[in-house]
Amino acid sequence: MSAQPNPATAVVIDKQFLLAQLQETREIFLNSFAGVTEEQSRLKPAPDCWCVLDTVEHLTTAETIQLKLISTQRTQRAADSPNREHAFLHMIPNRTHKMESPEGAKPIGRFATLAEAAEQFRATRAGVIRFLEQYTEDLRASEVKHPHPAAGMVSICEMLVAMAMHAKRHALQIEEIRNKLGLSVGAARGQS
Repeated sequence: MSAQPNPATAVVIDKQFLLAQLQETREIFLNSFAGVTEEQSRLKPAPDCWCVLDTVEHLTTAETIQLKLISTQRTQRAADSPNREHAFLHMIPNRTHKMESPEGAKPIGRFATLAEAAEQFRATRAGVIRFLEQYTEDLRASEVKHPHPAAGMVSICEMLVAMAMHAKRHALQIEEIRNKLGLSVGAARGQS
């Protein structure tokens, strides 16, 4: 085995589990802003808060960076490295702990429209899923430096868990934004 085992009672995080999580959180994330108009996507609940478009830009940018890292910058992981997949699975989507985005993933207006950002997210997530489907090595045998300094070096498995849960985290953030702005799902879709 390439790294310390996870607790025996925990869910098994393997390739199939990761594929399911990446697909599920893709849909959760896309559904979180379904029906939001371009105008609504730029509304901020407060001056120091992100809007929906900012959040989609951030996630898309972060995931693009992470995919590049796992595709091109893998190094051998020490056999005694701890597995933190289960911690990532539970901690990352938890929005009670706010975290500062790394500079390279902060929203700066990379996308002209929400539709453009959403399309790039779909393409990037498709690339992540394709990467995992084609990956034949032990998911815990290699590591990369995560762009967020709090994570440090992470196995490929940990990075994939983080990517899936990051989408879930920001789907929850978009729900918070929509609630603060009074943009319920029905209202955003033009329904009463």
